[in-house]
Amino acid sequence: MLMNLSPADLDAFVSVAESGSFRQAARDLGVSQPTISARIRHLEAVLGVSLFHRTTRRVVITEAGERLRGRVERMILETRALVREFREEAHLGRGRVVVGASPSAAAAFLPGVLGEFQRRHPEIEVVLLDDFFGQVMDRVIRGDVDMAVSPFDGDDTPFVVEPLLTDTVMLAVREDHPLAARESVTLTEIGAERLISMPPESAAWAYTRRAFEGAGVDYAPVLMTRYALTLVNLVKEGVGVGLVAGLVARVLDMRGLKLLPVADVDLTRRVSVIQARDRTLTPAAQAFRDLMQRTAKGFNRAA
Repeated sequence: MLMNLSPADLDAFVSVAESGSFRQAARDLGVSQPTISARIRHLEAVLGVSLFHRTTRRVVITEAGERLRGRVERMILETRALVREFREEAHLGRGRVVVGASPSAAAAFLPGVLGEFQRRHPEIEVVLLDDFFGQVMDRVIRGDVDMAVSPFDGDDTPFVVEPLLTDTVMLAVREDHPLAARESVTLTEIGAERLISMPPESAAWAYTRRAFEGAGVDYAPVLMTRYALTLVNLVKEGVGVGLVAGLVARVLDMRGLKLLPVADVDLTRRVSVIQARDRTLTPAAQAFRDLMQRTAKGFNRAA
């Protein structure tokens, strides 16, 4: 309905609603009072409702007018935000954005962001450096990257940390494994299996080891690998069972396997965008960060 209305009529309506006066609205918009009156009458005729109670002394907005005012103000705010976004994008110009990322974020989340960003800004170069947590954070500290995307659980840190996603670590077993008949598994049961894990330099290692030690269970993987794909294939071959990040499971071929949540501890972790406190993002880097934040909302809903 609002799309069929005249912008001039809507401007007149908002001005009268804000000032409570046809005369003041005319002054504010630089037109005559009869013009304001004609625009309001036309608007009321199109909508089929009365928008104002008119007396000789004042103008009072009606209930229908309040409803329209709320809709119009939201539309104005959205339009202004869109115009601001277009103007900011137009002024980005050429640039370079360097992003560090954990393997899980690089594999599952960032490809969609990178694809959309390059469609919007083909003139901006984006460099993705994926590595384990320690190396990624070293790059943030040295200033080698504009920002990083990685599991990060610290609160009191020298970084600006903003959560983007949640990621839950689960146990991958073959469909013919005895545990596959279960709906969940405990840390004690995992500790009794031949466990395959990521190496100590990964964020997953410290995170899962703390969980095991907190439950009094020995964390002793029989095999470690740097690559989630290798871990999954080892589980498929019956070498053992493996702890797999949910993000990774979304993009790997998990056919023949079953993912089991851990029942006695919450292995959900935050994946955050991390930035050095003393680093000011370039317009291009800020645009990339903003797109990540918007993409993460839909990504979380789809999980």
